[in-house]
Amino acid sequence: MLPDYEPPRPATGRRKLIYQAGILAGVVLVFVTWSLIMAGVIPPTPTDVYVTCIVLVALFTPWAAFLDNPGEQRTKVQRYAEFAFNWLLLSGIAQTFWELPWFFLDLSGLIHGVTADDHWAWPWWTYGGADTRYIRSNPTIAGVEFCAGFAGPFELLACYWFMKGKRIAANWLALGLGIGLTWGTGIFFYAEVHVGFVNVAQGAFGFWAKWFGLNLPWALAPLFFIPASIWELRELYEAEGAKKALASLRS
Repeated sequence: MLPDYEPPRPATGRRKLIYQAGILAGVVLVFVTWSLIMAGVIPPTPTDVYVTCIVLVALFTPWAAFLDNPGEQRTKVQRYAEFAFNWLLLSGIAQTFWELPWFFLDLSGLIHGVTADDHWAWPWWTYGGADTRYIRSNPTIAGVEFCAGFAGPFELLACYWFMKGKRIAANWLALGLGIGLTWGTGIFFYAEVHVGFVNVAQGAFGFWAKWFGLNLPWALAPLFFIPASIWELRELYEAEGAKKALASLRS
C-alpha cells in the first residue's frame, strides 16, 4: 500500500463556526470599535478593557483544530496541520495589520506618548497603555517588531500557498518564519522580566490580560505548529517519493 496522505479539508461544523467567531471578534469588532471611537460615539476606555477580553478569547480559536465534529475522524497530522494553517493566518493578520504599522509609527515617532485622547492611535494605545514600551522609544521592542512585522506578509503568503495546494513550499516558509518568531517572543518576554516589569502599567489587568494574556498564544503556538509542519512535510515527501518510485517501476 502506497502512502497516501490527505491534507486537511476546509473546516466544517462547529470548528468552522469557532473560526468565524474568532475573525468576527478579532478583526471586525476591533475595526468597528475603532471607527466608533474615532467618530466619538463610544469612549476609548473602558472600551479597551472589554475589547481586550474578547480579543484574548479570539486568539485561542486556532486550537479548535483539535476538536472533531460529531462522527468525524481525522488523523493526528490532519489536526495539527489544520491548527498550523489557522495559526499562521491569525498571526499573519496580527503582524501585518497591527505590528507592521506600529513599527512605522514608532520609526516616525508618531506613536510616542499617545494617550486615550489620541483616538487615531486607539488600537495601539489599547495595548501600549499597559505595555508602555509600545508608546515610548524602546529599542528592544523596535527590533522585535521590525522582524515580526515584516514576517506578517510572508505568513499570509504561506497561507495563500496552502490554499493553492503548494503545501511543501508553504510548510517550509511557515516553519522558517515560525521558528524566527518564536525566538522573538522569547526576547519580548525576557526583556521585560529582566527589568522587573517596570514598563507594565494598568495594574493586574494590564499585566495578566494585556501584557501576558495577549502574548501567551505566541508562546504556546510553537509547541503545536513546529511539529505540525515537520510531520506534514514527512507525509508529503513520503507520498511524493512513493509516487515517483511507482512511476519509475511502470516506465
